[in-house]
Amino acid sequence: MSRPISLTAVLRLKPDIALQQGMTAIAAFCSDMRSEPGCCFAHAMQQNDDPYRFILWEQYHDSEAQQAHFLAPHTQAFIASGLTELVSVSEGQLISTDYLGDKL
Repeated sequence: MSRPISLTAVLRLKPDIALQQGMTAIAAFCSDMRSEPGCCFAHAMQQNDDPYRFILWEQYHDSEAQQAHFLAPHTQAFIASGLTELVSVSEGQLISTDYLGDKL
């Protein structure tokens, strides 16, 4: 059985983007991710000390679901929108997934 893939991505709104516009787009992007068949969860957190910086937490059933996410039309549209810059991304494994129940 393959293990779920967890991603943490740090995004920063570009300077010419209004904060509310960026927040709305990021929230919609996370909602679109959660509708992907292989997505276990996708959430965004706005940093308190830098409101233009966001951390996205995502988890996919396996590497195929992760790759499908990057190819999804909504992912490509979000990237093409130019609202944010990717600061960093890291991949890892959750230590425990018990709380996810049957979502895996």
